[in-house]
Amino acid sequence: MRILHLSMAASLVLSAVSLSACQTTGQVDTAIQQNLPKVCSALEIAHVAFSAVAATGKIGSKTVAKEAAAYAGVETICADPSHTTVVDAVVKVAQAYAVVTSALQQAKAAQ
Repeated sequence: MRILHLSMAASLVLSAVSLSACQTTGQVDTAIQQNLPKVCSALEIAHVAFSAVAATGKIGSKTVAKEAAAYAGVETICADPSHTTVVDAVVKVAQAYAVVTSALQQAKAAQ
């Protein structure tokens, strides 16, 4: 799981660096298309892992609700990033990832 966390962090950093280097809208759009799916994939994997543990009933309802809200908040962005700005996409996905991984850590502790 730590490898997944490091991979996600690296993806976010690379996305930010790539996007900051872009000078045209076309380059920004290309950067989103290339990097956001990777980040969204890692987020989905973490969400599925958390959901599996949450289904056992060992996780508090507050944690389950926080994780669900965080994931739901970025599902639309991940499905169709063309309806958001670069900054919003990166920030929202990073925030959601932080919540989901925190919830996943709580789930692991509950096992």
